Amino acid sequence: MSNDPHPHGDDWKDMLRAVLGDQAADEVIASMEAQGLDPANFARMNASGADMSVLMSQLRTMMSGTPGGPVNWQIAEQVAKDSITREGVDTLTKGEVEKVKQDLQLANMWLNQATALDPSYGPEQAWTRLDWIAHAQSTFRRMTEPVAANLTAAFTRALEEQMEHMPEEMKAMMGGQASTFISHMMSSMTGMQFGAALGELAKQSFGSTDTGLPFVEGHTTALVPSNVAEFAEGLEISPEEVSLYVAVREHAHARLFASSSWLRAYLLDTIEAWARDINIDMSAVDEQLRSIDMSNPQAVPEIDLTDVFSPAPTESQQAVLTQLETILALIEGWVSEVTDIATAGTLPGADALREMFTRRRATGGPAEVTFGSLVGLELRPKRVREAAQFWKVALEKGDLESRDHLWSHPDLLPDSDDLDNPDAFFSDQETDLESEIDNLLAGIFADEEAGEDPSGPEEPLPPTN
Repeated sequence: MSNDPHPHGDDWKDMLRAVLGDQAADEVIASMEAQGLDPANFARMNASGADMSVLMSQLRTMMSGTPGGPVNWQIAEQVAKDSITREGVDTLTKGEVEKVKQDLQLANMWLNQATALDPSYGPEQAWTRLDWIAHAQSTFRRMTEPVAANLTAAFTRALEEQMEHMPEEMKAMMGGQASTFISHMMSSMTGMQFGAALGELAKQSFGSTDTGLPFVEGHTTALVPSNVAEFAEGLEISPEEVSLYVAVREHAHARLFASSSWLRAYLLDTIEAWARDINIDMSAVDEQLRSIDMSNPQAVPEIDLTDVFSPAPTESQQAVLTQLETILALIEGWVSEVTDIATAGTLPGADALREMFTRRRATGGPAEVTFGSLVGLELRPKRVREAAQFWKVALEKGDLESRDHLWSHPDLLPDSDDLDNPDAFFSDQETDLESEIDNLLAGIFADEEAGEDPSGPEEPLPPTN
């Protein structure tokens, strides 16, 4: 620790940034300067002087109250929006909006030949990336906040120990509000981390559900033309084909979530269950915090949340993870198969586009990358090919109606083992049905042999006059 108990003025600003995070600290500094308070005066003040007392009181007031949860979502939303505006805000012309609606309407019509699920009659919209953030952030918050609570608890425990090594001036600044100070710091830090992830999703998502995760409530279908256009750049397929293909996938997701009313809640509940029980590697937390020299804030590294998740899930967590991997693979596999049927003979580049989407998921699409780094949730997209094969066999064994009927209840869907052997899954179904029929017939024949009418006892005739 430095022998100088009074860091230079610029060091005080850096210290605030180290503890609060850049954005939150800059807001505090700007507020202080607006009130005529200069952190540079810290180096010249006597810690027991009146001026210092006033300054500390002002700062404690700014940090008083509660952060409102494990994530400062105001900071998160601002960080997400800033990540978009830094690269130039995408806009939509009236013609582009109309084109998206036409693509979605045509896609919905094509799907009538590819699935027995009812069409989605929700609004069809074109979104900018900022629109995507506005529509998706509520569900994003629900999926990520539980793990933020665990992160905050883990870092708070470690930071309380680290605070013993903080400069005396910083301790005096916080007074008896150390826990509030830490809560604000963690809330700001996770706000920036989660906001950056939300912004990244907004820059990669083609629509409301293309990640397989239902980010939007209701039956809205939407496309983000700027993201679709970026994906189409450099492909030997016309942008028009790419847009229509993406529109079919968007409407296929919409039909699935609208017809299977249980599916959205099932997915979100499963993700929340994982996030609530996430394992935090306290040794990794301590290691990161040990690298922070509170007396030399200019050398403070950025805290990286991706290193703090325990690599070994518990038995219950592994069960939840397998469950989530399977349902996401089934969704993606079904959408791929349905899109193939809907676009056959209409989009020459459909086969190539399907392979691109499969590779996109296999190499880490937006959902895999974002949730892998944010909440320690690594999905295994390799199961998508097995799931697609399952739905192909389902159609061969029956028809559109029987295939899509499996989505009517989670108990009807295959589990992870069934994806490895779909023929056995359908053979077992046939055997179960045959067994039920045999048992029914055996019961009828047994009643007849016993002299009983299988239709039940005969009703007595009404009395005659």
